[in-house]
Amino acid sequence: MESIRCEKVLNLANALTIIRILLLPAIVWRFCRGDMYGALAIYLAAMLTDVADGFAARKLRQITALGKLLDPLADKLSLLTLLGLFSAAGQIPAWILAIVVLKEIILIVGSYAALREGIVVYALPIGKLTTLAFVLSMTARFLGYGFAADILLGAFVLLSLAALVWYSIVLMDKRELEDAAVS
Repeated sequence: MESIRCEKVLNLANALTIIRILLLPAIVWRFCRGDMYGALAIYLAAMLTDVADGFAARKLRQITALGKLLDPLADKLSLLTLLGLFSAAGQIPAWILAIVVLKEIILIVGSYAALREGIVVYALPIGKLTTLAFVLSMTARFLGYGFAADILLGAFVLLSLAALVWYSIVLMDKRELEDAAVS
């Protein structure tokens, strides 16, 4: 069982997550000005805050309810911002953005429904692998390595869909366990 410290909402972990969200407009600004290296540098800095906030939350015992809400929100905002930028620039097909948006909506609705039933679904290893594929794909895209970026983006989409299936199976298993306990 994880312990949650709610007495201090603005801690290092949450501050890093907020910084990650606040860096998104800077990424958009640099991207729109055509400064791909500047946008990439800011994006990679934002991704480092993602790693750092997770470390701080676990190792410094700074897990809060706010952090549990903000971290996935920051992840989704980053993901959709980058996909949206590259899709609007014609570098990523709109159907990939549509698939990812649909998958995220399904995950949000499913997570909310599970939470209402008292079921918490935690991050799975496939989620970390999916994030890595995405970061590598976006890095390759920023650097102009189109073919590598396309391959990595394909891997990201496949992993993302596999993660959706995996989370669905985990959620169904948890529901079955709880139903069995009630019976």
